[in-house]
Amino acid sequence: MKFTPGEINIICTNIEVSLPFYRDLLGFEVLEEEDGCYHLRCESHRFLLLPVASETARTVPYCSIPTFSVDLMTPDLQAAYEHMESQGVQFERRWIPGVRSFIIRDPDGLIWEIIADTRVTV
Repeated sequence: MKFTPGEINIICTNIEVSLPFYRDLLGFEVLEEEDGCYHLRCESHRFLLLPVASETARTVPYCSIPTFSVDLMTPDLQAAYEHMESQGVQFERRWIPGVRSFIIRDPDGLIWEIIADTRVTV
């Protein structure tokens, strides 16, 4: 049996707060709105932003409980960090020069790891 990942659901509490985070801060493209939910794309990955949660995620230290997290690659980690810091993003782990990632939380406390993309492109 073989599986292929499909759309990744992001369950949120408040679409008016979460949509700008994903669209404006992280740069996800809005593909369509459907019954108050938003289909988004980041490169070739598709997400569905669903405003159906009744409470935010319990904030516990990263990797202390079973969960999913998603990595976002960037060619300029310092610029990404400075941009997010200027926008008041909640950091789970701040960037330290020389370290190739930092970790943020979305408005509901979900984890995103921002990683320096060091892959060589031709």
